[in-house]
Amino acid sequence: MDKRQDRRIPSKDPVSFEANAGPGEGTIINLSVNGCAFQSGHAIDPDTTLQLELCIPDEKEPVKVTRARLAWKSGSMMGVEFMNMTGASKARLQQYIESLPT
Repeated sequence: MDKRQDRRIPSKDPVSFEANAGPGEGTIINLSVNGCAFQSGHAIDPDTTLQLELCIPDEKEPVKVTRARLAWKSGSMMGVEFMNMTGASKARLQQYIESLPT
């Protein structure tokens, strides 16, 4: 059963992250206001807390997620739940998601 509260939108935007194993980069596969799935060759342990920078097209600054939890991992695919981000970052992310085709 899918536990997601928000619909996820397909995306191919870059993401960078900082985890206990160090920094990494990847490509977002799908995105919502409360989480995303991405693909990366960097190893991250399950239940790891990390920081993310979501690169949004046509934006100078990335959307920063100050705390996210790795919820699942399958090979190079990972899903994270956003735990903490500023109101301004969340508003920017919501605006971007609403601008994407469904």
